[in-house]
Amino acid sequence: MSRGYDDIRKDVKERTFLPVYLIYGEEAYIRENCRKMLINALVTPGDTLNYAHFAGKGVDPKEIVSLAVTLPFMAEKRVILVSESGLFKSSDDDIIDYIKNPSPDTVLIFVEADVDTRGRGYRAIKEAGYDVEVKGYDHAKLITWIAADFKRYGKVIGREAAEQMIERAGEDMNALDIEVCKLSAYTGDRNAVSEEDVRRLVHRNPASNIFHMMDAIGSRELNKAMGIYYDMLDEKTNPMGILSSIERHFRYMIAVQEMKEKGFTDAEIADGLSIRPFTVPKYYRQAGKFSKARMLAVIDSCVDANRGILTGRIDKNLAVEMVMVGAASA
Repeated sequence: MSRGYDDIRKDVKERTFLPVYLIYGEEAYIRENCRKMLINALVTPGDTLNYAHFAGKGVDPKEIVSLAVTLPFMAEKRVILVSESGLFKSSDDDIIDYIKNPSPDTVLIFVEADVDTRGRGYRAIKEAGYDVEVKGYDHAKLITWIAADFKRYGKVIGREAAEQMIERAGEDMNALDIEVCKLSAYTGDRNAVSEEDVRRLVHRNPASNIFHMMDAIGSRELNKAMGIYYDMLDEKTNPMGILSSIERHFRYMIAVQEMKEKGFTDAEIADGLSIRPFTVPKYYRQAGKFSKARMLAVIDSCVDANRGILTGRIDKNLAVEMVMVGAASA
């Protein structure tokens, strides 16, 4: 079983560090927090002799391993950070050999957004127990986290206002953290953050809006779906972009449904479609509200609408509205 954020907190508190960490997963905010915790606990500020950072796709595995087997200079540990290298989308023998026999005097930290869980490099990490998978919080935990994030600024927020933040900004924790900072500054000396504050300051995230729009369309709540559409227009979202998002959304719904029926896991589906893992259940749930023929018909209507707009045959706003009306039809 993969380790997680709480395991790193425990390692830091007890100062019992693993020789290798692979921190990976969908939630960039938590990945960054894991990285900060380890680096702050292990690295003395200004110590350039015992700390090195390799970043990007062009890193040399041999150079990393060579440094990792070098004893630290007048320090307990040598610390090496390797970020977004792509090394765990391939299978480098030097890295794999090192993982199987790491130096006890070095802490080697890999931070990667994506890994190939079928690759030999990941399997070696997994077998050694060095993998740390970070996942986005579920809805209930995200509400609790938002309240805790506001508490850092001496603010409180009610559940309804926190729900509205998620509805408008989406579930990405980095984006929500930025909104928490903005709202905390906006409210000044006032202690409580209200729903009105959220409505005034937090702009709707187009990707989040599309999910809410599809929920409304799937429930045949056309007025609600249209309300979301008009809100997006008020926030200067391009109707052509909305049309493209609707088409793409239905294509993902079909693909997720088909892959689920073939027995693929959520992680495999997310990797295969290059989407975030927490969206897979959402696409699958929404696909269940439509027949496959209906979803294909909506995609066709999007293509026709786009052609009509480009040829000047129909107004772009009317074209999108007609697609939505058709999608919501029983």
